[in-house]
Amino acid sequence: MEKKKSKPKKKAEKSKASRPVHGKAVNIKAIDVLRKVGWGMDELSEKIIQNLERQKSVSEDAIARRLKMRVNDVRKPLYALAEKRIVTYEKKRDPKKKWWYLYFWSLDRERISGLVRETKMRELEKLRKQLEEERKYEFECRQCQKKYLHEEALESDYLCSECGSTLETARTTVTIKKLDADIKKLEKELELTSN
Repeated sequence: MEKKKSKPKKKAEKSKASRPVHGKAVNIKAIDVLRKVGWGMDELSEKIIQNLERQKSVSEDAIARRLKMRVNDVRKPLYALAEKRIVTYEKKRDPKKKWWYLYFWSLDRERISGLVRETKMRELEKLRKQLEEERKYEFECRQCQKKYLHEEALESDYLCSECGSTLETARTTVTIKKLDADIKKLEKELELTSN
C-alpha cells in the first residue's frame, strides 16, 4: 500500500504594506510624514515617493514605466527630492552597455524618521509652553470662570473684578489634564524612537 504524499502548506504571503524595509516594519507612509512636517510637494513627486515606498531600491527606468513618463521627466523631481535628502540613489554600470550607468533610487527612511522625531520634539515643546501658561493662573472665580495670576488676585484683595465674588485656588482644568496626557504620550513615543 502506497503512502499518499501530503502537499506542503503554502506560507501566507505578507502584504507589501507590512513587509519590513531595511529591517524595520513600515507603519507610517512617507507622504503622510512629509505633509505633517509641512513639506509641500507636487503631484509627480508624491507619485514617485509612493513608488519608492513599495520596494527598497527602484531603477529610474522602472519608475518612469510605472508613471508612463520619459526617464528624463522623472529625473528632475528625483534630483529635487535627493537635494532635500528624502531619497538616495546608487549608481551602477549597465551590464549591456559598459559606458552607461543605471540609477537605483530609495527612500531615505532614516531621514524621514528623523523628521518625525523633530516634529514631535517641536510639538512637545509647544505643549509644555501651553501647560506652563495654563498653570500660571493660581486663582479663579467660580461664578464667572475668570482666572487670575497671583499678583492680580493680591491687588484685587482676592475678589473678582467682574462679579465681586471671592477668588478661590484654581482647580486643575480639563485643558491642563489634556495637556498633561498629550505631553506624557509624546514623551513616551520619543522615548521609544530613541531606543
